[in-house]
Amino acid sequence: MSMIWLAKNDEMLLSQATQARMMATNCLSSPNSAGADLKIGSIIIELSVKHAPLSDGLVLDYQDKTASNCSLTVWMNENGETIVEFRLGMAVNRLAISEYLSDPPEQLRITYSWDTIKKQALLSVEDPENGSLMQAESDNPLPFPLTLINALISQNDATSIAPRVDFLAVSDQIEPVGFIPSIAKGSPIETPFGMVPIEQLKPKDMVMTADHGPQPVRWVCSRTVPMTGLFCPLRLRAPYFGLTRDILIAPEQRIVFENDEVEYLFGEESILAEARHIANQTNVIPEASNAKNIDLYQLLFDQHQIINVAGCKMESLFIGNITDNLEVCNSTLLSELSVHEIPRHIALARPLLRSYEAMTLQVGAVH
Repeated sequence: MSMIWLAKNDEMLLSQATQARMMATNCLSSPNSAGADLKIGSIIIELSVKHAPLSDGLVLDYQDKTASNCSLTVWMNENGETIVEFRLGMAVNRLAISEYLSDPPEQLRITYSWDTIKKQALLSVEDPENGSLMQAESDNPLPFPLTLINALISQNDATSIAPRVDFLAVSDQIEPVGFIPSIAKGSPIETPFGMVPIEQLKPKDMVMTADHGPQPVRWVCSRTVPMTGLFCPLRLRAPYFGLTRDILIAPEQRIVFENDEVEYLFGEESILAEARHIANQTNVIPEASNAKNIDLYQLLFDQHQIINVAGCKMESLFIGNITDNLEVCNSTLLSELSVHEIPRHIALARPLLRSYEAMTLQVGAVH
């Protein structure tokens, strides 16, 4: 089955739902899949929170009252508690994250992953706006019947999805949570030997940085994500931002601003701002594409660095002190590395503007 991404209110994605249903149907009708269960997988849900009432709490509900007696319910209450309850026959797996959301974000991403072979189930709730990540885990995961997966993809009568849900994804893999790479494949990176597409860089390759000259790459991370929901990339248009060509970046990618306007407004010669906070219809534009997915990359250095991407100054990957919590670290893309390979980032390379501060930047602001 691999990965099937669906989105509500997205004509392109909805047009692909027929193909998605065919994939699930083929999987279900395979000679080897009779009574088959998905032993490893993930469900990803993105939902609007701040302007949607939580009085009823329902996010997603599936009820199969046949002999399998299978149900999956995801809900949030008015206190910000997130609960996932999965029943299969007499067995129940229930995970809850009880942190109170005193200031609800605009959107949340809920990821529920299970691995019955390793006996691990993990519920993650992320606020993409501020990077917060809350988790709960258990050691008694249950396999997901393919009939359930088909129902979610088909959104049939056994499935109820709340209007606040913007995006739904089903995977037969453990999907990483936390940060995602944020620079599109093909974007040229300045090195001592000229511009090199980011996907061609390897660990130990030298990359030019604004503050420390040539620095070796510690790690190149990559991930393929759908071009919808909170993953939808932004197009930075040349010649703004010093760009020699248009590039695509993830909404959370931070860009450097350094000009007289910045110093006047914020008292800093150079600052960082997230691309999503300066999106407009002139030079930071949501990408409209018929492509389903996009390949994103990022570079990890010993310190947080400012790099040159097609002439635009922007940040490298910042991971802070994530190794202080190894369980969280291992649920992210950093699980590819051993602990001793992961650096500790003490501080950002530049001050970071808050969302409301970034919105004061003028459309024409350039480096």
